[in-house]
Amino acid sequence: MGIPAQSRWWVFTLIVIGALVLISMLALDRPNVIWSGMTPECPHCRHEVRPYAHRCADCGGEFDWVVPGDEESPISSASLSAQEAEWVRDRVKALTIEGAARRVADATGLSVEAATLYLETLGQGDCGLCGGTRRDLSGPLDETTECPGCFGSGDCVECGGDRRIRVGDQRAARALETYERELADVLGSKVPDDVKRAAARRLARTFLTSHEGTAQAASIRFDLGPEVIVDVARRRLDQVLTALKPDA
Repeated sequence: MGIPAQSRWWVFTLIVIGALVLISMLALDRPNVIWSGMTPECPHCRHEVRPYAHRCADCGGEFDWVVPGDEESPISSASLSAQEAEWVRDRVKALTIEGAARRVADATGLSVEAATLYLETLGQGDCGLCGGTRRDLSGPLDETTECPGCFGSGDCVECGGDRRIRVGDQRAARALETYERELADVLGSKVPDDVKRAAARRLARTFLTSHEGTAQAASIRFDLGPEVIVDVARRRLDQVLTALKPDA
């Protein structure tokens, strides 16, 4: 049976609309950006692309900017791996907690009591500065003081505890710009150092509360010095590993 003449126009219109919808859907179905470690690459030509772009400057191909999943995310080196954590537990058992704590105290400058707490909690993905205790171990032990590295989370700030670094997070990038701008104002101010230190820690805490585990977290400064938190934390971990070696 043929289509009535009066209905042909509607059928033609529906066909055209359907074709346009299909074309639009295909245009929107773009491939995702490809991550090679910390580097974003074009899925069409595999050239590096600028952060948060949607079009390749080399081949002109379009793509969606996405944050990689856990399996594709780079691994952080700022905290203990599973193998390192297991080795630490074995060495503490071999040396006894008392003997291991004395070695760690001598190597790090912590008190024996603080070193004992550190070794009792330290594990994979923990903050290297406090060992996962969440406390400031540098002075008299007080449960109300928070670690100046992780600010009480107990996790490595670069990975958030899972040893994976979240890359491609545009919100974290914008927050880092704000942090750096405000920190520069703090460091350039004419107030006493203790006031500056409190302000610098407040800025770091604010950033890490929302963006711990991102690539940008590796840029957060430790107090007023030039070093970043992840380097300070990793240095203490290395001191601990060296102190626990059989020939130490």
